[in-house]
Amino acid sequence: MRAIHQHILRLIDAGQAFAVATVAEARGSVPGKQGAKMILLPDGTRYGTVGGAGLEEKVKALCRTAIVERRGGLQSFDLMFYKEGALDSLCGGRVQVLIEYMAPTPHILVAGGGHCGLEIARLCDQLGWFHSVLDDRAEYASRERFPNARRHLHATPEDFFAREDLSVFSHVVLVGWSHKIDTELLFNLVQRFPGWIGAIASKTKRGEMLRRLKARGIAEEALERIVAPVGLPIGAETPAEIAVSVLAQIISSVKGVRETEPAEQGTADSSSR
Repeated sequence: MRAIHQHILRLIDAGQAFAVATVAEARGSVPGKQGAKMILLPDGTRYGTVGGAGLEEKVKALCRTAIVERRGGLQSFDLMFYKEGALDSLCGGRVQVLIEYMAPTPHILVAGGGHCGLEIARLCDQLGWFHSVLDDRAEYASRERFPNARRHLHATPEDFFAREDLSVFSHVVLVGWSHKIDTELLFNLVQRFPGWIGAIASKTKRGEMLRRLKARGIAEEALERIVAPVGLPIGAETPAEIAVSVLAQIISSVKGVRETEPAEQGTADSSSR
């Protein structure tokens, strides 16, 4: 039991989606006793068991469905073949199996370690989410400033994209101090990063950055992926309030909830120093 719980924790730390099946109740003669667990990954890899045989195949199918639909449930099984709807089994008992969908933990790349970036990181800690920080200024990407960050990336955009694996991140939030750096990050992100991209910006800054990206050959459909100005329209002004609005918008994207148009904020150049 300890080993399977440790495996679950490793998958969570890796940001992996998976399903967990647990025998919640067992009566009579059954192959898997109460508390037995099985993990199923999206690629079909299995770890642990709920008893094997026909029961396990049914449970594996339910786990695959849970991963696709991103929700689980409680399922009852009779293990005597002559009962209507029962499994083709001679065990004679009955089990209830809880299927849980384990969503991947978001991993936010905070591009800009100023005031807003710091508040976003603090909220990620409260949410139990992972975050990393990227800044071309060493002191703004330091372990001292961001003690709980997974990665402390002191790099220019050119160096960052030359050496880093973007697949570890689920969302990128641009709260940098330089519109030139933000534009360069966006130029690479829309071409190489499949996840969610948000940028703090006034409408004027957004328009100018998009104009520059278009001039460099970025297609309109790629630019439509950029959420800017980022953040829900709650009248946010301070770095802490802006962080709340940004994380609320990311939560809505994770949960699949529709949102209203974001409100205009101050430019990243002034609000994130």
